[in-house]
Amino acid sequence: MRITGGQFRGRKLLSVKSDKLRPATDRLRETMFNILSNIMELEGSCALDLYAGTGSVGFEAISRGATTVVFVEADPKIADVLRANASALNVADLCDIRTMKVEKFLKSFSDIFRSGIGKFNMVYVDPPYAINDTTQRIVEDIIAHKIVNEDGIICVEHSKGYSPPTGFLLRQKIFGSTILSFIKPVLRPHEEKKCQSRPLLEK
Repeated sequence: MRITGGQFRGRKLLSVKSDKLRPATDRLRETMFNILSNIMELEGSCALDLYAGTGSVGFEAISRGATTVVFVEADPKIADVLRANASALNVADLCDIRTMKVEKFLKSFSDIFRSGIGKFNMVYVDPPYAINDTTQRIVEDIIAHKIVNEDGIICVEHSKGYSPPTGFLLRQKIFGSTILSFIKPVLRPHEEKKCQSRPLLEK
């Protein structure tokens, strides 16, 4: 598992064998950040990596210019590997690692917001594929809690069994059985027409 772009391009990340891990592939991360770079400003951004695992998406964001990344990972052993990756890249000062369930993090976001983190420019969501209800609930909670700023994007990695909320979907890419959806929960007037109908999947 390597970082695909930015200042740490080519750097390997530590991982761990676990049935709980399903890291985003290099190809998916590279495609995702190439698309993001065309629809938002990555330099100086604040990112949230939910179900972070060993942190590949969050560290990719840092490599490409993010100045703050919050990682949420419930498994303490996996979170330790995430911290080791932050130390190896010498970016621990840019990382806020929360060892807790995603649901608890979202419920406590008002307190986290008051602590000075602020809203996020980019949120990455990759729940267990087999539980599409979880994906739907988490995305709805992210939108309901208003944790994404007006220029922010939610990136959701999911199976074909999940349908993103109508009216907020900007774009989708397909990678075999995996779909990557780009959702913008705060729409400006000129963007509303663009998001009224679901775009075709792009291979």
